[in-house]
Amino acid sequence: LTLWYTSGDSTRRDLAQAIRAMLEPLGIKMDLQSGSWETVERNMHSNPTLFGWGSLDPMELYHHYSSKAAGVEYYNPGYYSNKTVDAHLQQALDAPTWQKAVPFWQQVEWDGKTGAGVKGDAAWAWLLNVQHTYLTNPCIDLGKPAPEIHGSWSVLNNLQDWKWTCK
Repeated sequence: LTLWYTSGDSTRRDLAQAIRAMLEPLGIKMDLQSGSWETVERNMHSNPTLFGWGSLDPMELYHHYSSKAAGVEYYNPGYYSNKTVDAHLQQALDAPTWQKAVPFWQQVEWDGKTGAGVKGDAAWAWLLNVQHTYLTNPCIDLGKPAPEIHGSWSVLNNLQDWKWTCK
């Protein structure tokens, strides 16, 4: 079993090493392999792969779990397919408001019988949330921080709330 991650990313390398160490006492031998994204792409459909994802948009659930997204770019690289999950995804997309869509998005994870989440098929292993550190001028009050999502400008999401506190 080989776990792939992108080279040059110390966070993913360290995480891969931690995963290997946790699996060893269970009798699971995990080889680690890094490469460029092009190399990872060639291997991600047949091997576990470390990705960095994160979004405040529930469409990320669609991209991870929809059989229609299987193998499209980096979406659903394990070709996960569950007809009930697909139905919940479609119900969420068809809902007239985001409020009416929320229960269907939740049912994607677990609907009491099946789902893509850990109670169901466990189609994706969410490992951690990276906490970002920012160095700022002590005179700047950044206000209440926004949720940190992968690949975003989260620190700037509440720019309108920043205050200069020094006179």
